[in-house]
Amino acid sequence: MSVLIVTERDEQHMSHEALAMGKRAWDVYQNDQLVGVFPSEEEAQAYKTELESSALAQSR
Repeated sequence: MSVLIVTERDEQHMSHEALAMGKRAWDVYQNDQLVGVFPSEEEAQAYKTELESSALAQSR
């Protein structure tokens, strides 16, 4: 079973330009490996849900 986690990207991993514009990014990790970067938490959560759904479908 894979572990999926959504976290807000910390400022140390953002470009100076993105920080200056007030942008944020959300990372999706699967088993401690980065599998996606999204501009909103909602999109990151949707991708996490998609990965969980496909994992369930494959296990059947």
